[in-house]
Amino acid sequence: MAETTTKPIILVVDDDAIIRVVIRKILETEYQVVEAADGEAGLQKAREIKPVAVIADVQMPKMNGFALCKAICDDFELSDIPVMMISAEENADELLKVYDVGGQGFITKPINHKALLTRIAHMLQQSAERAQMKSQISYATNTAFTAMSSMSETGLLMETLKNFNGSNTAQGLAQLLIAALQQFQLDGVVQLKTDAGIVALNLKGEASGVELAVLQKMATMERIVRFRNRLSVNYPNVQLIVNNMPVDDEERSGRLRDHLAILIEAAESRLEAIKVKTTLIATQNQLAIMSSIQSLTTTLSEIDQQQRQGNVERAALFGDVMMNMESALSAFGLSDRQEESLLSVVRNGWEKITAIYTDEAALQNKLSQVVQTLKNSLEEI
Repeated sequence: MAETTTKPIILVVDDDAIIRVVIRKILETEYQVVEAADGEAGLQKAREIKPVAVIADVQMPKMNGFALCKAICDDFELSDIPVMMISAEENADELLKVYDVGGQGFITKPINHKALLTRIAHMLQQSAERAQMKSQISYATNTAFTAMSSMSETGLLMETLKNFNGSNTAQGLAQLLIAALQQFQLDGVVQLKTDAGIVALNLKGEASGVELAVLQKMATMERIVRFRNRLSVNYPNVQLIVNNMPVDDEERSGRLRDHLAILIEAAESRLEAIKVKTTLIATQNQLAIMSSIQSLTTTLSEIDQQQRQGNVERAALFGDVMMNMESALSAFGLSDRQEESLLSVVRNGWEKITAIYTDEAALQNKLSQVVQTLKNSLEEI
């Protein structure tokens, strides 16, 4: 009997049976699909089967999708299960609601076959990476708290700013910002924009699609925006969103806001320095390449000229030899036939040598083409 491979289980929660069927048809080739008709039933199913992901409609009876998502995120045994929300429309309010309850994905109706498969695959990949990073982050966090336990908030700020100077990549800079959030006992997401793309991290690893969408929406807001327990700090290339500002301690909340503003401003400056350094290194590498090509071109050009000059000199030398030989043979009193026989031997030998030089001339022409190509390359750089 052939060995069967168990497919990953995805829980689909929607009060619309037609939507459940549509999603099942899209996913069933790669996943085992389990269905539930409302949020309460979906939560119970999630506790029973522990799916790899949950897809839930926003609007449902008994318990809607937002409540279900929050319940899953708040449940210690289920909190690592990513949840994708389904809605009839996509707007800033809807995205913020999904973000607030911990949703990791978002898709609108009507369901697009390719988009659903792609987003599910990406969401599961992020989930796997978070699981792998969870122990590493936990270890790093514990180490950081141990090292920083006796330091004040200002000390933490100064230590992070000092560490910025040792960061030479956008990824490393983003990790330092996330580490600072952990040390301040805050939860959030940070995004850095570089010429190579976007680096976006949260405390678990790579930022989710919903978090990226929220960051994009909030990028148009003022530099520092505070709304209830959420804080947004926006700079041209660095953005931060904090989700759990201490609303019950205004004094500490104010200090944290100031510290975070300083951190993001410093990160913006450091990121710019990293970009300048990267550009400088690229320019230096380009100059080194140009210098090497220039040196190679000069050397090959000299070889080309010397070989061509040698060919001309050899031809002239042979002409002189033949003339001298004809003059010398006349002094030996040889018959015309004998003289012609000797001269014929010399001519035949020269013709063979000439044939060899002809083959070398073809290679010589190729060498000339290489030299010209290198010169053209230098002009284009």
